[in-house]
Amino acid sequence: MSEGILVGDVGGTNVRFAIAHRQDGRIAVDHFEKFAGDDFGQFGDVLAAYIGRTNAYVSRACFALAGPVQHGEVTLTNRGWHVSEQQLQQTFGFEDARLINDFTAMARAVPEFERNSFEKILPGEPEPEAPVIVAGAGTGFGVATLIPESGDWHVLAGEGGHMAFAPRTDVEFQLAKILLQKFGYVSNELVASGTGLAPVHEAFCEIYGRPVEDLSPAEMRQRADAGDEMFQKLILVRACTVMGAAGDLVLANGARGGVVLAGGVTERIVDFLRTPEAMGRFRERGPMSSFLENCPVVLMQDPQAPLIGAAAFYEQELRK
Repeated sequence: MSEGILVGDVGGTNVRFAIAHRQDGRIAVDHFEKFAGDDFGQFGDVLAAYIGRTNAYVSRACFALAGPVQHGEVTLTNRGWHVSEQQLQQTFGFEDARLINDFTAMARAVPEFERNSFEKILPGEPEPEAPVIVAGAGTGFGVATLIPESGDWHVLAGEGGHMAFAPRTDVEFQLAKILLQKFGYVSNELVASGTGLAPVHEAFCEIYGRPVEDLSPAEMRQRADAGDEMFQKLILVRACTVMGAAGDLVLANGARGGVVLAGGVTERIVDFLRTPEAMGRFRERGPMSSFLENCPVVLMQDPQAPLIGAAAFYEQELRK
């Protein structure tokens, strides 16, 4: 990776690009630019805008996209852009272009950061050589499992954010019933992510017998902070959903290496993640509660993490 690699983080809302390279043993990025996805009709347009704006070009690229990558192609889950490695090579003249899931990149970034880089949510001690769950809510709900492997790292990608929502409280059962009638299936992504906020808000208004108002996420948070019970409960349910999903994933994957949470929604509700209700949702597992008793949960907040992870993933692939 001496010449550098063009890396991208392509989410449902924003697109970020940079040139990454190894420097003093660590991955550094420069020529960083951020674009709003709504300003472009397809991925090729925003990539061309980045290259045109920065005049930064290298022959190799690795792009992390919010959708399932299969056979070198992906359609973004919450935007509809279709991207293929072959098309990128033909259009932009890349010698090599790789597409990976955005949470594959997020997970692969984790070993590139010092432990003190993460914000603590739940205390604990990671079990050496155990898998690590990397997950969280943004526009969607990403999930990946980071697995130590012969001195390096393997990332198991999936669509874990679309696992079924598991209500536990009366209000959650009411919410699930309303969403089920409207959508036919209720996932953790629908309840906790940015794309699901509007229908969740509408459902809470129905539960509380209140009219639906046109409010931004920031305005909803302001209402909650001012003591509005409905919005406090709405955010708490989303926080419990994130923590509950994380606990499910630890149980399923034996991931006592810990949990790294990420994503814009997760960052904005971090104080609700620390409530007794949300912490209990993670650790209270009946006869298996002891399995999660010492499992730490931390928050990744570096906006460049997926770019660093894409570069680290690509660099590792070249060594194979």
